[in-house]
Amino acid sequence: MMPSGTNTTTPSLAQRWGQLDATIRTWWDADLVTAREADLRADPQQTLLFLPAPYSTAAGSAGPAFPEMYAWDTHFINLGLLAHDRPDLVRQHLTNYLFLIDRYGFMPNGNRTFYLTRSQTPVMPDSLWRYYEQTQDRDLLMQAYPLLVRQYRGYWTAAHHQTPTGLATNRDLGDPSTDLSPELFSHAETGLDFCALFGPDIRHCTPLITNCALVRYAQVLAQMATVLALPTEAQQWTAEAQQRTQRIRDLCWDDALGFFFEYDFVAGRQLPFWSNCAYWALWAGVATPEQATRLVAHLPSFLHPHGLAFTDVAYPSPYPEFTWMQWGHPAGWPPMHVIVMEGLDAYGFRQEAEQVATNFVTTIVTLYEATGQLYEKYNVVEGSIHLPHERYDLPAFHGWTAATAVLLGQRLFARA
Repeated sequence: MMPSGTNTTTPSLAQRWGQLDATIRTWWDADLVTAREADLRADPQQTLLFLPAPYSTAAGSAGPAFPEMYAWDTHFINLGLLAHDRPDLVRQHLTNYLFLIDRYGFMPNGNRTFYLTRSQTPVMPDSLWRYYEQTQDRDLLMQAYPLLVRQYRGYWTAAHHQTPTGLATNRDLGDPSTDLSPELFSHAETGLDFCALFGPDIRHCTPLITNCALVRYAQVLAQMATVLALPTEAQQWTAEAQQRTQRIRDLCWDDALGFFFEYDFVAGRQLPFWSNCAYWALWAGVATPEQATRLVAHLPSFLHPHGLAFTDVAYPSPYPEFTWMQWGHPAGWPPMHVIVMEGLDAYGFRQEAEQVATNFVTTIVTLYEATGQLYEKYNVVEGSIHLPHERYDLPAFHGWTAATAVLLGQRLFARA
């Protein structure tokens, strides 16, 4: 018999998430590092690029993995910071982002010299706009607009990204390292390094993730131009977003299957790989309402009790360097859960968004309680951290995993 007064109530998921959320709030400041002159001199690799403001690394203080500021990781970190009412830290990230565009013409993959030949999926403009919505910081908006235009025109729609289709490809401009092929370095510009989705050479492909992000980028520029009283430019950006949207629908939508697929413009055909990237069409507003309904019908192909697997099955590696693609089944990646959840909510599929959030936040919380760590990705089929080895062991992570835990939990449990 239990002693009188003993509480035998099992904490609810909301309570367990609340405890993790409170802990994450204590991490944000501890996760900050700098890349100032003294840091550059002390860098053993001598490859660090200067940044004017402190920033969160990809892994944060969870461990030594990925100690740089990354172009797309930081967007998801920003969303977590905004959810925790820390626009001060988001402004620091945006200051660094704009500094790099001003200096190099684009935000590199990360602040290292060996990343200066490519970027990553351009989602940061979206978090800049969300920062503005929360703060009404018009000064930063005025500073950002011409720099974002410069990056969009001078990098993302420059000749090396253009294809005959009107959609963009990904292309590395000559990484000085020798450990990977030009195809793989170009692949790394998506941030999905590596996956089977793009075939053996991404430079023959118009990736959904890249082009959906560019639709959202143009939408943000239109919103910024409106605030800055530039109505003609706002109309031009809106038209550009609509044109890219239509090209994605024309080339990447398979009406027979009811799904968006990657398009190989050299072969003139869609590639046969099913992935979470299709749901970026919801996040960016690319899908029509009918397409959205059909996309949602395929959600069970990815959604497991422990979260969304990035692909429906494990596709063979197109690269001899790897036998398993880490952006593939059975791995579930935190940022994809944010994108899919937001996309579903945007089209009114609130029950499905709630299921995605519930499954994955339960996994994050349960494994945090068991190990004391968050991780870069998870085995969402088993509900574990046991995954095949690609290039490196599974790292402990704060960064986008902490942000995802915050965002999914707030979606489920926050009260107005």
